[in-house]
Amino acid sequence: MARRIKHSRSLLAPLAENFMQRLSNTDARIRRKIVRYGFLGLGVVFFYSLAAGTYSLPRIVRLEWQRQSLVEANRRQLIELIDAVQIRDRLRSDPSYIEYVARTRYHMAYPDEVIYRYRGR
Repeated sequence: MARRIKHSRSLLAPLAENFMQRLSNTDARIRRKIVRYGFLGLGVVFFYSLAAGTYSLPRIVRLEWQRQSLVEANRRQLIELIDAVQIRDRLRSDPSYIEYVARTRYHMAYPDEVIYRYRGR
């Protein structure tokens, strides 16, 4: 015995068939208008995505500025790190540098040494 197969159709299928049939029966002027408005709609969506989407131009520019500032901050920290390593090495090996730091930063002096300071300094 043959089975009956129920073909389900979309709710909008008659409208789509009717629209395609009507579109093929209309004149070229109306088809050109439909194509023109379709391209206009696509253009609006495209320019909206350029202006406000996830990959929009303002966001790309803002991310580039952030990247440049992070690169600059990284460069400054690298310079500070190199300077700190040089100072560490000098503090470990150079007694005259240790004396210079003690005298300038901590205002230390040898016993029985008199240091004269001027008011402007």
